[in-house]
Amino acid sequence: MDLNHQLIMNTTQSTNVFGMTKNEALERGRQNRTRFLQVVEKLPQIRNEDKYPHKFVFGFPGIGKSYEITNHLESSGTKYLMVTGNVSMFAFGVQLAVINFLNPTQERLIVFCDDVDTLVSTEASCNQLKSALHGPRLFTYEKSLQSQWSNLSELQREAIKHHQEDGKMGFQVPTSTMSFILVSNIQLPTDDEVRLAREKSKGKASLLAHKNAIRSRCMVQDFSLTNGELWGWIADVILNTSCLDQFNMSDEEKLNILDFLWDNWESLTERSIRLIEKMAIIKNEYPETYEMVWGIDFLK
Repeated sequence: MDLNHQLIMNTTQSTNVFGMTKNEALERGRQNRTRFLQVVEKLPQIRNEDKYPHKFVFGFPGIGKSYEITNHLESSGTKYLMVTGNVSMFAFGVQLAVINFLNPTQERLIVFCDDVDTLVSTEASCNQLKSALHGPRLFTYEKSLQSQWSNLSELQREAIKHHQEDGKMGFQVPTSTMSFILVSNIQLPTDDEVRLAREKSKGKASLLAHKNAIRSRCMVQDFSLTNGELWGWIADVILNTSCLDQFNMSDEEKLNILDFLWDNWESLTERSIRLIEKMAIIKNEYPETYEMVWGIDFLK
């Protein structure tokens, strides 16, 4: 009997706070994670000439989004560049300037932007991102650089100079050779959500509308999971990947972790793959009292 069947057999099939049985939660979580892996598998095939060459992937933090994307891009031999989106728009623009400066032959590039929450946090940042994704395909930074110049490396200064125009502040970076993979913990609003917000606020829903405009410019994959689906996603990772192999966990110990999550879900201080790794570490460090330590460290 494999671990998946053991997990289901080792518990009653009554529902709890999830509103579904373990069997149902595991299946729903597996379906979502399988779809996510299908999306990841197609990422190396992104082409600049595609109608919508940019991908926006939303999912809860700590479920392995960035790990799976990076791992697949590297294992497939795909040429890509990784930048962080959790920075100011100036710092993001500097990263793009360096990328374009070091690409004089204008090769097609995949740019993986991890944690882009900051890039969609204001109307101004959304507008800058929209321009880089669609239409002019330009990232524009229009403020003075004087206060920032001393903080830049020599390469960054050269890249900025390359993208400046005489008599103008700031810089512009062409992004027509860049296909963006944007990963975020923030979900972009749908058309209906913007419409409802406008009705409630008497037409004032500008930030939501700007975020929605980014959605319209990308192929968007939303992995907005219910509690049961999130537990099932984590369970699928534990049962069907090697994520806990480094901790020498037995099958029984893996099931023990999942049972603890299931029984204490509402009281957990975090719900992620990182949590199960921490639980495995504690299990090895405190083999006699690990459940008590789990309760102290991970329950509210």
